[in-house]
Amino acid sequence: MSMTIKSKTEDSVKCDIVDGGELKSRRLLNVREKSATLSSITKKDWDDITFEVDNKVYFYVASFVKDAEFVHELKNYLKSCGVDIHVIVKIESANSIPNLHTIITASGGTMVVRGDLSVELPIEEVPLLQEEIINLCRNIGKAIIVATNMLGSMIVHPTPTRTKVSNITTVVREGSDGIMLSGETTHGKFLLKVVQVMHTVALQTKATILGGKIPPNIGQVLKNYMSEMFAYHATMMSITLGTSIIVFIGTGFMA
Repeated sequence: MSMTIKSKTEDSVKCDIVDGGELKSRRLLNVREKSATLSSITKKDWDDITFEVDNKVYFYVASFVKDAEFVHELKNYLKSCGVDIHVIVKIESANSIPNLHTIITASGGTMVVRGDLSVELPIEEVPLLQEEIINLCRNIGKAIIVATNMLGSMIVHPTPTRTKVSNITTVVREGSDGIMLSGETTHGKFLLKVVQVMHTVALQTKATILGGKIPPNIGQVLKNYMSEMFAYHATMMSITLGTSIIVFIGTGFMA
C-alpha cells in the first residue's frame, strides 16, 4: 500500500490512499526521504544479542545498518564475549547507500533486502543496486545473500511465474552466494514446494555457469588470506578436472 500524507497532528496523520490493499498487523512503515531517529541498538536488541551469544548462534543479522560504526560496535561486543559470531548486514534502506563500501567491508557478509529497498527507492534502481552490491561483495571477498521478492507469486499459487523463475536465474548468474525466501514461507500456502522450486532453479542455473564469475581483483583479496587462497586454487582445480574435492584436515579451519 502507498499513501500521501495530507495533514498531521501530534498523534495522528490523515492520508490519501494512492495504492490500496489489505493492511495487516505488524507491517513495516516506510517514509520516503525520512530517517527514524532511533538508537541503532536498543535495550531489547542487547538482550537478544546476549541470548544469542549464550546459545552459540553462528551469525547475527543486523537490520537497517546506516554506517560501519554500528557494525564495529556490535563486533567489539561479540569479541568481548569471547565468541566468533559473524555479523551479516541487511541493506534495506536508502540511508545505507552512501556508506555501502565501509559497511560491507566491516561486516562478515551482506543481505540485499529488495522488498524494503523498492519502497524507499525508485523501483527501476533496485536491480542496478543489487548488481552493484553483489559485485562489491565479490570483489572484496564478502558473502552476499539476495532476499525477498524471489517467488512472491507462489504465496497463493502452486506454480511460479516465468518472470520469478528468471529472477532467480539472474541473481545466481550475478554471483550471489545465497538466495532467501521470506513471505513465501512465513505466510505462503505452498511452503515445501516453493523451497523445492527455488532449489531446483538455482542448481540448474549454477550448473550452466562454466567456472563461475571470477572477480578481476581476486588476487589482491586472496593474498591477504591464506585459507581463501587455498580454497580458490582448489576450486579452480575442481572446475578444470570436473571432479569433487575431498580434504583431510586436523582443525576444520580450512573447510
